[in-house]
Amino acid sequence: MTAEIISVGSELLTGTVVNTNAAFLAEQCVTSGFDCFYQTVVGDDKKRLEETVKTAEKRSDIIFVSGGLGQAEDDITMQTIKDMYPDASVVELENHNGSANGCILENQKKTVILLPGSPKELEPMFKEQVSVYLQEKTDMVIRSRTIKICGLDEKTINDSIKDLFDYNENVVLATYAKCGEVHIRVTAKAATEKEALKLTKYVVKELKHRFNQSIYTTHEETSLEQSCVDLLLANDLRISTMESCTGGMLAARLINVPGVSEVFKAGYVTYSNKAKRKVLGVKQSTLKKYSAVSEEVAREMAQGISLLTKADVTVSVTGLAGPDGGTKEKPVGLVYIGCNVKGKTVVEEYHFSGDRTHVREEAVVAALALLRKCVLEYFSEVTFGKKG
Repeated sequence: MTAEIISVGSELLTGTVVNTNAAFLAEQCVTSGFDCFYQTVVGDDKKRLEETVKTAEKRSDIIFVSGGLGQAEDDITMQTIKDMYPDASVVELENHNGSANGCILENQKKTVILLPGSPKELEPMFKEQVSVYLQEKTDMVIRSRTIKICGLDEKTINDSIKDLFDYNENVVLATYAKCGEVHIRVTAKAATEKEALKLTKYVVKELKHRFNQSIYTTHEETSLEQSCVDLLLANDLRISTMESCTGGMLAARLINVPGVSEVFKAGYVTYSNKAKRKVLGVKQSTLKKYSAVSEEVAREMAQGISLLTKADVTVSVTGLAGPDGGTKEKPVGLVYIGCNVKGKTVVEEYHFSGDRTHVREEAVVAALALLRKCVLEYFSEVTFGKKG
């Protein structure tokens, strides 16, 4: 079956609001086993909405319409669609997170699903009510797994799994590039749950073999920072952070995780060279010879915070987020990240693109990925040494 997504709202056309609903619904269509070939954005206009829905009728079995369900004068979606389907059966969708209820209109030919425009209302409504309805629309059992990867770019990953895209016609692989991460959704459909799970199990096993420790979780709800905190907890490690260009963003990501107080000792922001010297003991000669944005300073920052807080693991970040301050030798986007695990320090050089915010966000994700990598490598070396 095919599905189509129509997003209603003049604010989407002007760019005032980013259309995240379409991305969410498209992903859910894949998960539910429906092909989605078209997405449309239409303003708050009755005639244009009618024309858009009529076009969708000709090419899709299920039509998702989001937005325009409120009580404002320009919220014309509900009445417009109901007028178009006077003979349709109606299934009410309760809104537990707002006032705009949705509904499912169904006649012998088509199904139209009306959802609120707010993502905070649309997403739970879909997950709690619509997904159950869609499952009943197919005689196939659909199961999905998500593999989350850090430290590798989307092209590298796609090149490594080309063969898996054609593994089985009942298995769909979709890659989603996030900030510094790539998520792979594996969706399988089969006559029974056992068969669907068997199909996903094979592909997940292959992905684990190919990407190994670059996979930080196979659970949809687990974030990168959560996986880092879990790793620290599992190994009884304490962490401190020292940041320059990221200005505390790394510490904030870690502190977002419930239970992080068991492992997080301290987070410092040393933006100026003077602060790097006074707080961390970074040598003035190092700063003068190599500049604040250098491998040497990142190393001394990681080691300095380790001595200061007595943490088992420390992470340092120093770089040029821009838009100014770059040179040919040290361009904007250059970031050095250091990680010290029980006295062993590793520093990596990164080159990020984009505006100031994007560079800083990429740097934080890279720091979390390096943290995981260094802790895993440290304990693999310790284990190997014990066995040897």
